[in-house]
Amino acid sequence: MKLKGYTVNPGEGEGEAVVVDTPFSFLGELDPSTGKIPSPFHPQFGQSLKGKILVFPTGKGSSMGPVIGWYAMKAGKNPAAMVCIEAEPIIASVAITANIPMVHKLDKNPLEMIESGDYVKVDATAGIVEVISK
Repeated sequence: MKLKGYTVNPGEGEGEAVVVDTPFSFLGELDPSTGKIPSPFHPQFGQSLKGKILVFPTGKGSSMGPVIGWYAMKAGKNPAAMVCIEAEPIIASVAITANIPMVHKLDKNPLEMIESGDYVKVDATAGIVEVISK
């Protein structure tokens, strides 16, 4: 299945999807040294985002997010790509600063079309997200 959206940051990435159904922040919800979600209060606590396709509704929070994304990029711990319903300015800044391919405003809700564990290919330059079931 292919979804069409809009480019936030160009590039390509593919891998296993990690679907988060709440707004996501790189500050406090991504450990840049491990690529894991460190908060025990987060539903995906301990889940690694390194090399994965992060699917979420929108970003939230701190202007430190792009810095955390940059540190994770330098450590090789960032997601391979990000897909969201709508990118707000901070999460768009994370994608650009950390050079993470990102697509938003897809023709179908990605939270309804993608499940954690699905294999997903993202061509953010073309705005295409291809979903391959588990």
